[in-house]
Order: sequence, then structure tokens, then C-alpha cells
Amino acid sequence: MIGYAAITAQPTRLVLFEEFTQASCGPCASQNPAFNALLAANSAKAISIKYQTSWPGVDPMNAANPVDAQARVTYYSVSGVPWSAMDGSATNGGSYSGAPANATAAAINTRYAVAPGLALLATHTLNSTYDSIQIAVNISNSTSSAFSSSSSGSLKLHTVIIEREINYPTAPGSNGEKDFYNVMRKMLPSSAGTSLADSWAIGASQTFVFNVALPTYIANLGEIAIVAFVQDNSNKDVINAAYSAPQAVTGLADAGIVSVSASTTGLCDPNLTPSVTFKNASTIAITSATLSYTLNGGTPVNQAWTGNLAANQTATVTFPQTTLSGSTVVVASVSNPNGTADYNGTNNNSSPVTVNLLDATPQTAPKNMDMETTPGFTLPSELIFEYTAPSEPLLVVVSKANVNGLNYEIGGFGQSTKSIIFDFYSWGHADVGSLTMQKIDLTSLTTPKLMFTHAYAQYNTSATSQNERFEVLASTDCGSTWTSLFNKGGGDLATTTPKTTRLFPTASEWVTTTLDLSSYANTSDLVIKFKGTSVFNGNSLYLDNIWIANGALGLDEPTLAGLNTYPNPASDMAKVEIDLSKEAMVGVNVYSNAGQLVIAIDATLLAAGTHGIDLNVGDLANGMYTAQVNIDGAIRSVRLSVAH
Repeated sequence: MIGYAAITAQPTRLVLFEEFTQASCGPCASQNPAFNALLAANSAKAISIKYQTSWPGVDPMNAANPVDAQARVTYYSVSGVPWSAMDGSATNGGSYSGAPANATAAAINTRYAVAPGLALLATHTLNSTYDSIQIAVNISNSTSSAFSSSSSGSLKLHTVIIEREINYPTAPGSNGEKDFYNVMRKMLPSSAGTSLADSWAIGASQTFVFNVALPTYIANLGEIAIVAFVQDNSNKDVINAAYSAPQAVTGLADAGIVSVSASTTGLCDPNLTPSVTFKNASTIAITSATLSYTLNGGTPVNQAWTGNLAANQTATVTFPQTTLSGSTVVVASVSNPNGTADYNGTNNNSSPVTVNLLDATPQTAPKNMDMETTPGFTLPSELIFEYTAPSEPLLVVVSKANVNGLNYEIGGFGQSTKSIIFDFYSWGHADVGSLTMQKIDLTSLTTPKLMFTHAYAQYNTSATSQNERFEVLASTDCGSTWTSLFNKGGGDLATTTPKTTRLFPTASEWVTTTLDLSSYANTSDLVIKFKGTSVFNGNSLYLDNIWIANGALGLDEPTLAGLNTYPNPASDMAKVEIDLSKEAMVGVNVYSNAGQLVIAIDATLLAAGTHGIDLNVGDLANGMYTAQVNIDGAIRSVRLSVAH
């Protein structure tokens, strides 16, 4: 029933922004910080609701309630994210229609100055057990004139449970965002809203009350808030909005993880003694809690804690030593503070901590590594990735499939599809990223060599860009100490001319480097590390075709004038072309990426000149192979691609 009030006054407008965003949307991560800052700076004039969509990737907030979010997507015909509306109309400006970047303080002020036809007031109360909520929304016409909808039945009240802030310890999607604001959790009674009367006389007033169970997926009871708004479906105009701020939670505790200590003495030490520090983030004392950790997502290891932890104090729990079987991801958690539920679930888990550990058994040489079987934007599982930077730098396997519009292969010399990018172009100044190989046994090699291919361009030739570095290091004590095998930067490292756009190397922009490992010939556990260090205004480096094998020590270099394979890739027959400056015994062995010998051509005496050695690759699987050419007992290697 609509009641009437005797007093009239001009109601205040609260401008409503509705944004469609997603935890795996890159452009969302780009536009949201400025958009959120604008909203925070204008909180007295504007409020927002964030609908987390089901696309383009993973988003747990959408997964919790996809139905209501999709209903609003359909309502506004949203086809891409991020997209936003101010009081029902797409935000417009210098970017695309609906871009959050179009929102400005001036636009908010202009809309705020428009007198609304109705006044809204929202309040909410959580019950004592914090499992249900009562919401009251009062709508009134306190103006001096009657208010009517644009068409019959078009006026709707939308009552929305939001979480003012959700903070994840690690990004829940792929765009790096960890903090989310005013996230839609539930629309009441549904996304269709509540039908309102078409006409509101002067002084008319009506209160709508909702008593509902709280969704079980609420992350933090202390962040529950309400946004209510009246919208005219005939033109999508939002008449007005109201906000009910979060309430303090009493009687329940909030225990949050501060840190987890999970480190060993080195890359070969499997003994781990985890310790977990947690904090009392509530106002009441915590006298008991359960601390836990998991290894690679396995069964939790629990330990009870008792004490008397005042507000904002911390305590540390140390667990018994455990033995790891390889590189391990450790996640710590805290639960059951004071034997009850924790009202804030967003701080109960730590960010994952990776304990890097080399396999106990060394790999055997020869060792070949290309990136062809590694999915894009990941790394080969056997490599240990470490970095020193404010955030994880981009160091992943890429192919042309990851680059819009690229029509050529970016593996080594264009003969393979994938390579590893050290994307200095996007790294911050002095960021460091490294890849460490597993231990390798060289005792079967007499003249060991390390070969790799790389492509790199400077951003420019300024003194700053000269300092960008790529290093290859070796260790015989599991990484306690390192010896430099290769250390170049700037123009010395470059394989092509400077470029101010990100390098995507063509076939001619690669070089092969061969490093002498003869001083490690009797080593059974050599460790190799590739390390990149960026500077501001850097460009990208690509790494491919890592090969540890017998080298060509003792080869009379003038004997070999040229070595090549073609066609590359080959489907049925390939040819190794060798140009000898003098007579030599020549044989060829072809190896798969797994190190399996798949073709063997016995050595024969060849005269000086150019020769072609045929290889029947018709029965070989698609992929990259290494042809080792034996020239008078010394080895040269070339890469061969097979594609049927």
C-alpha cells in the first residue's frame, strides 16, 4: 500500500554506475583502477554495482551467481567488457561507447544536478547468527509534483546485495586483479526486480521489505552492503538510487594469514619446516584457531593453536619438518577462530609460495629442449622460474597464435613454432627473471657444449638500453654458487637493429651461440641457468633450441665451410647440405626431442666440395629434431623440422 507524507522537499540524487567487468579481462584491469578511483572520490554523489560476467575467462564471483549477472548483460545488450552505464545510459566520451574510461567527475556532477522524481532510502540488518538479512527500501515522492512512469508497468525497484570490497590473496582470474569493489552478489527478489505503481502522487510513500537467507558464497560478512534503485524499463532511465553501508560484525572473530615461511637451504635440500603467521583482524580476542598448510593442493596438515591474541596482534605457528619430493607450492590457511566460523573468508588463505627443488636424479646428456610441446603462455614444467620484481614478469612460451595478425613462426630461425620470451618490453626497470634447468649428467660426453639460439633487439641505442642483460650461468653445487658462461647486454646481445615496437623475430633475426663446457666434462650434476635483467625502455628477447651435447672440439674449422638442412620443415625427404673445404669422414645421426636416435647415416669419406646427405623423414612424427653431423669425429648440430 502506498502511504502519504505531509512534508515535501527536493530529494537528493545518488548517481548509479553499473559496470560489467571480469577477472580474466585484460582491458578491465587497465580501466578499472582509474574508474574505481573516480567512484571513490565521488562517493557522496555516486554509487556503483559491478556485474562480473561469465566471459572472457575464469571468474569465481560470476560462478557464484551467473544468473543475475547474465540477466543484466541481456538487459543492456552487453557484448564486450568492460562496459558501463550511468543511470541507465552507456558512458560516452573519447573511448568506445560504454567504456568506463569515459566516466568523469564533470559527468557525475551534471547528472547529480538533475532533480530526481523519487526519493529512495535503503537500510539493512543482519541477524545475530549472520545467516540472514532484512532489507527495507522506502520510496517516496517528496517533490512538489506528481511522478509517473513513461509507460504502463515499466517502473521497477531493484534491490541488490553487494560486497563493498573483495580482496583475494592471489588474482582469481588471468588479468592480475585481486581487489574488486561493489560486486553484485544477489538481486532481490530476482533480476526482474519489483513492480511499482505507475503514478506517485505528491507525498506518496511505500516501503518494501525483504527477509532472505544470506548467500553462502559471501566472502566477508563485514562488507555486505545494499544498493537499491528504481529504473524505468521503457527507456532504461534510472530514476534514483540508494545505498546502505556495511555494518560492523560483532561476536565473531576474523583471523587472517599474514605470511608463510616455506624455504629450504637450496635447490637440492628437500627438508622443509613451514611456519605460519596469522593476525587477529577483528575487535574481540582470539583464544583458539586451526592453522593448516597444503603441499601442491594435497591433504591439509593441521595444527591447533591456543592463546590470547588481542586485536591486531599476530602469532606464529611452526610445523614439524617435512620432506618434499620436488618443486612444491605451499598454501597456508587459518580457520575456526574461537571455535566458530570466520566472518571474513578473504584473508584466510596465503598467497601460494613456491619452494623450488631440483629433481634428485640428474638427467642424462645429450639433452635437447625446444618448446614445441609446451602450451602457450606457460613454461616447460622441468624449468624452475624465479624472479625479483614487484610483480611476476612475462616470461613464457609464445607462438604466432599468441600475437594478433602475426603470419610467421617465431621459433628459432622460423623453423619451429614456439620459443620462450623474456619480455623486457613489458618488464619494469631492473626486473630480473631466470629459468633454471634440472641437473644434467655430463660424464658420458667427452667434449660437452651448450648451444642455444636467441633473438633480441634493443629499444634504442641510448646508454640506458645498453645495460639490458642476458646471462647463462653454471653451478656444480645445486645453485649455492654460480659461474658465468655468457653475459651480454645492449648492442653486444642484439641480433637485429633497434626497434621501438615489441620484437617478433623473423627467421633472419636469430643467432646460435655455442658455449664450451669442457671444464665440466666429468660433472654428474651440472645446473644451467638462463637469466634476464631488464631496464626501462627495453625490448624482448627470445630463447629456443637449448642443446647440451658433444661439441666440435678438435674440428679443423676451415674443413667445414657450410652446413644447412632443407626443406625445413620437411615432409618426406630432407637433405643435410655440407660444404667441405677439404676431404673428411662424415656421418649423420638424427635425434628426437626425447634424445632417441631415429636416423643413423654411417660415416663415409667425402671429398672437398658441397654434398647432400638424404634423410628419409616420412615415418617420423611431426616436430623438431636435431641432426648431429660427425665430421672427422667432431660434431656439428643443425635443427630439422618435420611436418606432414
